Amino acid sequence: MSRYSFPGHSQYNNDLMNNEMIQFRNPRLLNLAVYLIVMIMVVISFISLPDATTKTTAIALCVAFGLLHAFGFRLADTPGRLAVYFVAQAIIILALMRLSSPGDVFNLFFYILALEAVMILPARPATAWVAGFFLLDSLNALWSQGTRGIIGVLFYAAAFMLTAIFGHALRQAEIARRKNEGLLEELKTTQRQLQNMAVNEERTRMAREMHDSLGHRLTVSIVQLEGAQRLIPTDAERAARMIATMRDEMKEALTELRRTVSALRAPIVDDLPLDIALSTLSQSFQQNTGIPTHFSVSPAFPGLPETHRLALYRAAQEALTNIQRHAMPRNAWMQLSADDQRITLVMEDDGKGIAEHGENRTGSGLLGLSERAAQLGGEIQLAERPGGGVQLIFTVPMPNQGISL
Repeated sequence: MSRYSFPGHSQYNNDLMNNEMIQFRNPRLLNLAVYLIVMIMVVISFISLPDATTKTTAIALCVAFGLLHAFGFRLADTPGRLAVYFVAQAIIILALMRLSSPGDVFNLFFYILALEAVMILPARPATAWVAGFFLLDSLNALWSQGTRGIIGVLFYAAAFMLTAIFGHALRQAEIARRKNEGLLEELKTTQRQLQNMAVNEERTRMAREMHDSLGHRLTVSIVQLEGAQRLIPTDAERAARMIATMRDEMKEALTELRRTVSALRAPIVDDLPLDIALSTLSQSFQQNTGIPTHFSVSPAFPGLPETHRLALYRAAQEALTNIQRHAMPRNAWMQLSADDQRITLVMEDDGKGIAEHGENRTGSGLLGLSERAAQLGGEIQLAERPGGGVQLIFTVPMPNQGISL
């Protein structure tokens, strides 16, 4: 039977699946039901049929029906092959029904064929096959019972209708399952794309920071060294001052380099809960900078999708970088909390404060923090900390937890 990829975003693909043959990957329940019915029919044939020849013939036909289902149904992957399969099975059923009078018991096999038709075929050909099976069953009843067979025909109509409804429900469930698989695969693809975008953004940010800070300091040092080299013969004292300035610049450049390497070595949050990743980050920051960093988290902090974990983690990284660069604090604090509506990350320090070092709402990485929050529908707030220093509040809405990634 035809195999299709099933992207869930396209209604066209949904309509296509509804109008084509579909393959059930592992119809174990259907196979089990068929084989169980075949066994029951074998027992009925052995018990109810009058002579040994008839018994043997009926049992052989029942086994043939089961074998044809086991091998023929699985290979009927086109409408033509499926038609050959249905015709062959219908001949076996009619032969069984002619062996006994009345032969109503063997018409149960017709319901199996009707179920298979509705499960794998589109509505129109499935309806045609079900109508054909009903017609054969009804003609056999009228032929063998005469006018008394009319009651049987009415019963068959109801039975075939229920079988068709059940088969249609199974078909729609299979279509829905494939659609959900397509949606899940799309979500995974989108997630991988977002991860790649996040990595590229981090690389760009790191490159920009290294260019702006480390590159600038190295450029200044080179200029100072060239000037000192020219002044050594004529003004050794001024040359010494320039070399001292260059040494300070190189120390600052080394500090910048260590900070960048520390960020690159920061714990990966892909597989860690956010609270554990931030606790590790605060400890690493304290060890690398010597600034006591106090981390707290609300009890029973919920698990978050990767997009939120990564955004909050990177926000904490950038906030700690700003604290180290500009605040000159004695302490830093990181508080993580969540309720039913939002997740809040509060970063505080007891350093110089906003006014003293001239930090504004677009400088010192705040633009990057604002962009991270905005991507998730959140916001940041920057204010003076009560008691001195800066308080930054990073807030994003609580994600929909309907799908776990």
